[in-house]
Amino acid sequence: MPDDSELDYVRTFLNCVHTGVTAKQFSEVKTIAAIADTSRMLIYPPELLGSDGDDFYWKRFKVAMSETSEITLTTALNNVIIGIRKFNKRTAIGSFTRPATMCHMKLANGNAPFEDPVNKRWDCVIYIDVEWSTS
Repeated sequence: MPDDSELDYVRTFLNCVHTGVTAKQFSEVKTIAAIADTSRMLIYPPELLGSDGDDFYWKRFKVAMSETSEITLTTALNNVIIGIRKFNKRTAIGSFTRPATMCHMKLANGNAPFEDPVNKRWDCVIYIDVEWSTS
C-alpha cells in the first residue's frame, strides 16, 4: 500500500526505525492484539495540537507498543528515539523517504510500561508530535 496519508507516513517511519516491528495504523486494524507478530505497534488517528497561523501545524499521534519482554520494549523505544533524532537531523533512515510535508517530530510523552498479567507481553503507549507543512 503506498503512503498517502499522515497515518501511513508515521507507520512507514516506525517500520523503518524499528525494523523488526509490524506497525499498523488504525484504519488497517482496530486493536494491537489483531497484529500477528511478536513485535507490534498500532498508530491511532492524531489529535490536532495547533498551527502557527501560516503554513505549519502540529499533530499528536498515539502509538501503542507491545513486545515480548521488557528488554525488547526498551529496544523498540530506543529505536524510535534514535529515529526521531535522525529524522530531525535529516540523517538517512534505512529505506525511509521523508515526505515533503513532514517537517519535524518529537517524543511528547508516554505511560509507564507494564507486563500484561494474562499474555505476559510488555505494553506501553507513547505520543509522538509531528509538525506538518500545508505545502
